Amino acid sequence: MKIFILLSIILQISQIVLGQRTFPSDFIFGAATAAYQIEGGWNADDKGENIWDYMTHNRPTVIKDQSNGDIAADTYHNYRRDVEMMRELGLDAYRFSLSWSRILPTGRSNYLSQSGINFYNNYINEMLKYNITPMVTLYHWDLPQPLQDIGGFTNPLIAELFEDYARVAYEQFGDRVKHWITFNEPREICYEGYGYDTKAPLVNASGIGEYLCAKNLVMAHAKAYHAYNKDFKDRQRGVCGITISVNWMGPVTDSVEDHKAAELRRQGEWGMYAEPIYSKDGGFPKELVERVAQKSKEQGFSASRLPEFTKEEKTFIRGTYDFFGVNHYTALLVSANDYKSKHRVPSLLDDLDSGVYVPDEWLKSASSWLTMAPNSLFNALTHLKNKYGNLIFYVTENGWSTAPEVGINDDDRVKYYRATLESALDAIDAGVNLKGYMAWSLMDNFEWMEGYTERFGLYQVDFEDPNRTRTPRKSAFAYKRIIKMRSVDYNNDYDFSAMTIDEGHTSVRKAVTNCKNTTAVIRRVNTHVFFHRLILQSSQVAPGLRSFPSDFLFGASTAAYQVEGGWNADDKGENIWDYMTHNRPTVIKDRSNGDIAADTYHNYRRDVEMMRELGLDVYRFSLSWSRILPTGRSNYLSKSGINFYNNFINQMLKYNITPIVTLYHWDLPQRLQDLGGFTNPVIGELFEDYARVAFEQFGDRVKHWITINEPREICYEGYGSDTKAPQVNATGIAEYLCAKNLVMAHAKAYHAYNKDFKGKQGGVCGITISVHWFGPLTNSIEDMDAAELKRQGEWGMYAEPIFSKDGGFPKKLVEIVAQKSKEEGFPASRLPEFTEEEKTFVRGSSDFFGLNHYTSFLVSANKSKGNYPIPSLPDDLGTGNLIIPKEWPRSASSWLTLAPNSLFNVLTHLKEKYGNLTYYVTENGWSTEPEAGSNDDDRVKYLRAALESALDAINAGVNLKGYMAWSLMDNFEWMEGYTECFGLYRVDFKDPKRTRTPRKSAFIYKQIIKSRRIDYNDNYLSTMKIDSGH
Repeated sequence: MKIFILLSIILQISQIVLGQRTFPSDFIFGAATAAYQIEGGWNADDKGENIWDYMTHNRPTVIKDQSNGDIAADTYHNYRRDVEMMRELGLDAYRFSLSWSRILPTGRSNYLSQSGINFYNNYINEMLKYNITPMVTLYHWDLPQPLQDIGGFTNPLIAELFEDYARVAYEQFGDRVKHWITFNEPREICYEGYGYDTKAPLVNASGIGEYLCAKNLVMAHAKAYHAYNKDFKDRQRGVCGITISVNWMGPVTDSVEDHKAAELRRQGEWGMYAEPIYSKDGGFPKELVERVAQKSKEQGFSASRLPEFTKEEKTFIRGTYDFFGVNHYTALLVSANDYKSKHRVPSLLDDLDSGVYVPDEWLKSASSWLTMAPNSLFNALTHLKNKYGNLIFYVTENGWSTAPEVGINDDDRVKYYRATLESALDAIDAGVNLKGYMAWSLMDNFEWMEGYTERFGLYQVDFEDPNRTRTPRKSAFAYKRIIKMRSVDYNNDYDFSAMTIDEGHTSVRKAVTNCKNTTAVIRRVNTHVFFHRLILQSSQVAPGLRSFPSDFLFGASTAAYQVEGGWNADDKGENIWDYMTHNRPTVIKDRSNGDIAADTYHNYRRDVEMMRELGLDVYRFSLSWSRILPTGRSNYLSKSGINFYNNFINQMLKYNITPIVTLYHWDLPQRLQDLGGFTNPVIGELFEDYARVAFEQFGDRVKHWITINEPREICYEGYGSDTKAPQVNATGIAEYLCAKNLVMAHAKAYHAYNKDFKGKQGGVCGITISVHWFGPLTNSIEDMDAAELKRQGEWGMYAEPIFSKDGGFPKKLVEIVAQKSKEEGFPASRLPEFTEEEKTFVRGSSDFFGLNHYTSFLVSANKSKGNYPIPSLPDDLGTGNLIIPKEWPRSASSWLTLAPNSLFNVLTHLKEKYGNLTYYVTENGWSTEPEAGSNDDDRVKYLRAALESALDAINAGVNLKGYMAWSLMDNFEWMEGYTECFGLYRVDFKDPKRTRTPRKSAFIYKQIIKSRRIDYNDNYLSTMKIDSGH
């Protein structure tokens, strides 16, 4: 095989006399820009926030000069001057990108910004007025931040969202725009933004994020292409393609090894985006697939880090192009063995395992990565032609950077453009069907992480001038001459003191506008009628005379983040509460955190001693996912984390205390949240992997497993609101995505246990759901319906798929969310569906029902309605605000009251709804203020009332097998910090030793456990001791 680059010769003189060759008459000359880099107006009108807005405002130091694109070149107010510059140059076309968040402020197609639409209409019409063809890129790196909050391009949902956005663009502008580019530079989006930290959103999930992104982005492109092809192309008569950054990667030597290394490098750099679309077979490049699979296996991953395409997906993607857009700047030489650097493991570069070299004699620009490499564009274009056939190609970006102080005399840029265009002509002469060339960039702009320290513009922009004055550089005049002559002109003898508009860009034609009004369709919702028994009954049996069954389990509960501390002990990874409390401490009431908390990490023996003092049968605690798997993934296990839990479990078993282990109690590894957390369906596989590790490590001794604690608090408060980490607050959307993905994750973990562990370990596995009672305010049908719908929204959407006969989300909730979504302009329901296969997979995936119960609320259909965000779960439910009677005693927590017969109502309702399952009350407790000290009479009263209610339920036939008090000790009470105390034991958080002292409630609970009945005698010992048996 002949080598493509001869190192000994650079910048050869063409065999044809310079300047004598001409570009074809239909060749399109243009220039290119990107929305975030030039537009400014970052918060103009109702524009939404994008990932670059978010990053530059919250982490300004990541930008070289700590600047941002808030104003940039201010094209938002200067677009007429920009079109004037196009006219001055004599451009045939202008490539620019739309700002997704300027058109769809939330990122979703239910709400269009008219001001954003107007801006682009004016911009496009101004170009067409002067016969300049708009070439529009749908996405040039500026994802709406609300979509990044749910994982961005690592979440497969992005494909549907991108198609929705693309359809809006086609509908609004497609009558005038005939050249569409779906994505600009997938490599930079995926590798730099998700696999590394050199572009927003700085996810830096190396070796994982870039591959998830690659598949999802290619799927998104294909969906947008098919949408255009199917519904718009016939009437709009345009074309649609994608732009990929194709820098040339050639071998350092002519050796077979270097050729192979160069080919694999090309596959990793741009082939993984091009191959699925342009190759005959589709899918990712075969050699890359094999390499990543092998490396993943060696690194201990359960499957390849590079996701597969199904056959159907390959077919769907293959051929989704009308042209190939090439962004080309430079070249690298690749070696199989030399010039290697150390890379993170795992990572794309570690997978490729090659070195790169740049000869010293190649002319260098102001950008560290950009040199003038000989015949670079020719090599790239002829390679693409040979590989994929003679497609239509456009060079959609090509440019050179200079330092700001260079000013307007940019001779190196002129030299670069001439050399590149000679290379383009060479490619055309070689038979490449190259139809156009766009210089990068029309003007200086915000150059991403380099801020304003590098300049790519044909026009210099004065960023210190409020008017952002544009001045043509020497290269602008040289490019103008090339366009006019249709050849590479080497004559430098021209006046570049003044730029004028030549004939041909002064004729005016009437622009067509295409403004559409949309109307929302509103339908009346009919509600089903449910009959409920009257609540607030009093017990029929005298207190204190009834006993709990002999096999009834008494215990107490805690959660890892709330008690453990040791937040960075040994090799523990960061979780979402670590991240939030360290980066946004003011969201916590007392600005505290769980870094030390009750320091169970060092005090677990004292905790077990407290269990023994109380005489507990069981102790429910949670594992810290990031303590066991520091990266969140199962390829690396923390030995110190495993040892801690082994010691803790063994210490309990030593004293006949049964561990009940919760796999997940709200503390997701931050690295997984960076991928969207529970809004990304990949969480199901990751949770199963984590669960398998836990089952393997501890299942020989742990016989009671709870997969997930309180789905509502995870999904609604963490993703659909901002009252728990990770504070995504994507109301009306994220809580529903989370709900489905969480239930699927639970089912995957359950089936893993049932299939591979239960037979040999002999344990049980279930889920814990927070089930407060929601009763009707009155006995009216309307209030009963409202209460039932509230139950469906609060906990039914997590229980119904698992415990009901039909599976899936509650039917009434499904109907209401679908109707509301339609009224709000969403193209589909915000509540995702379960397929029939998924329903079957999830249904019955629990050996028991764990319920966390604290209190009750009364619900009205019409009374006390609040103003809720639209969309949101509360708005979907449409009920009044929750009502708490004044006579119900209140705790230190605003939401927690002593509601009569609350637990009884819940348990009997569940029994009637789902049958007589095995039930455990896995949390139940009362809060006091820190100054209340150890005399917690209200907690004692609450504890007795709750246990009386539990006995009522048992007498009513409920198969209740255990009760766990919340909490064994005071802890970090989430957003309330240490301002609320739930512990049977008081913890002195000012004492470095975190001394634990039993409260009155601890002595009362101890007596209840000992006597197996509710004891009302307050004559107890003042000193806690360990009784025989523990």
